[in-house]
Amino acid sequence: MTAFLCGLLVALWPLRTVFPSGVADTTRLWDLVEESLDRNPEIEAARQQMAVMGAKVAQEASLPPPELTFMREGMPSFRYSEAMFSRIEIMQMLQFPTKLSTRREIAEISADHAHHDHMEKEFDVLYRLKSAYAELWYLQQSIALTRRNGELLQQALAVVRARYGAGSAGEEDVLKASVESARNDNLIVSLRQRELGMKSMLMSILDRPDGDTLGTAVMPDSLVLNVTLDTLIARGMDYRPMLQHDSLALLEQKALLSAAKQEYIPDLRIGLQYMTAPLTGFNGWTVTAGITLPFAPWALGARSAKIDESEAGISRAAAALAASRAMVRAEMRDRYSRAVADKHQVEVYRTAMLPRAEGALRSALAAYRSGRGDLLMVLDSCRMLSDLTMEALMLRMDFARSIAGLEQEIGVRDLTFLR
Repeated sequence: MTAFLCGLLVALWPLRTVFPSGVADTTRLWDLVEESLDRNPEIEAARQQMAVMGAKVAQEASLPPPELTFMREGMPSFRYSEAMFSRIEIMQMLQFPTKLSTRREIAEISADHAHHDHMEKEFDVLYRLKSAYAELWYLQQSIALTRRNGELLQQALAVVRARYGAGSAGEEDVLKASVESARNDNLIVSLRQRELGMKSMLMSILDRPDGDTLGTAVMPDSLVLNVTLDTLIARGMDYRPMLQHDSLALLEQKALLSAAKQEYIPDLRIGLQYMTAPLTGFNGWTVTAGITLPFAPWALGARSAKIDESEAGISRAAAALAASRAMVRAEMRDRYSRAVADKHQVEVYRTAMLPRAEGALRSALAAYRSGRGDLLMVLDSCRMLSDLTMEALMLRMDFARSIAGLEQEIGVRDLTFLR
């Protein structure tokens, strides 16, 4: 009995990391971060899209290919050898130089869009990775704690049964201890199932093969949040990839408006032709030139509508940028307040609630030793301390998730480096 009571206090020491930091089978978060950046299929797809859009820049800045034409004219009854004329011509369409530079500018903005989409995808994947890792840590800590509780409950059940056999405990005590032990076993099964699901999610993010696995998640005991909200908002407004994407969308619409206005500038078409007349022995050159007529009455309506479309696109892009900035500010305030609240609550658990619950357990143990209490009071105190410890672990997990959300909103991989 004495060994059981001593083990009870040692096993349920509040908010102590269940797994020692030197355990061999550990999986470090930053190792998974590097792995996900290298292996995640979503990030790789965004990276390849960046390469696709980058390759389009040179295409948009080039003239269309020239056209080479060969003709045999005046063939009686389609007799090729009796044609009166033979012509070979090369033709090139020339656009006004500013049109090419504007097209190149739009293509470069699209390539920058792809770059920021890639960065946004990275932060989205990292947020999901860090959130899943934090929950895996919580589940593994909860499983270890629950298993220790189960071992103690089995010892307690053996004690109650022995006392029941000796006539010093009632059958009700045995039934309550048995129910408590069964409840603990069911909790382990539920936690284990959630742990396997979280590992599957992480394996999917990391694109690991089915036969692979993950070890024990580890998390520091300290809760670091040493940056002010104003600093985070200022940083997010400057570096969040989504906001940079929307800023570029506004520049893109302005470039499209410039391109629409340049449609009023005519394009030139020039050609060089060499002609031979076998029947007369004539050989000679012909130069041709043509120009588009964008001011034709039937073409003006389309040009004007294109400008109206681009001007509306500028207003839409400006409104979308303002909405995105407001949304990011709101998200940062929400996540920051959550992180502050989670940190405060964890400290309350560590400094007040858990020590008091431990004190209640010590009092129950002292009463039991002196014969003024019973074992069920000790078990109730144990359950309260265990439940509070799991609540504190959950709050620690929530804090890690809030920090991961702030990192996503700001556009950084590690918030601790910001000052």
